[in-house]
Amino acid sequence: MLIPWIHFLKGLIAAGLIGFGLAAAAQSIEVTTATELRAAPALDAKVLARVGLGARGERTGSQGGWVKVRIVEREGWLRLTHTKSLEAAPAVAAQPAVANPITGLAGMFAATSNKPTATTGTRGLTQEQLANAQPAPAEVQQLERYAVTGDQAAQFARTGKVVGQSFEQYTGADK
Repeated sequence: MLIPWIHFLKGLIAAGLIGFGLAAAAQSIEVTTATELRAAPALDAKVLARVGLGARGERTGSQGGWVKVRIVEREGWLRLTHTKSLEAAPAVAAQPAVANPITGLAGMFAATSNKPTATTGTRGLTQEQLANAQPAPAEVQQLERYAVTGDQAAQFARTGKVVGQSFEQYTGADK
């Protein structure tokens, strides 16, 4: 009679630990740009709901430039660039600057860097792709062939009747 209860309690404890582990893996997020919750991580996926600026939810996964979330009483996918984490990042111990020109570039890819790092254009890349990234001097030379002087650019603008236009500074959030 006692043995079935022991198995039941063991199962209950195991389920509780699994549930606790899943809850610990969830991360609180906030929407920084009004967007759409989608059924799959793709721009052409079905729109499940419109999500307003400031909406909060739980991040439950990620794929490329998308995060899987539980938000507005639904589960779906948001673009990573339209969200921010509400949880503090772990502190990184300060590392001395490296002045070696050979290893200096490698420092850009080191996980222990204490310098600000721009991530624009890298979202959606896998850890493996980032870890295996290599400089491409031939590509840089190819791009340098397209360089023009300021006078050449001004002449092109005059020929094409291009006029300057001022814009408000973009803050990354809807007003």
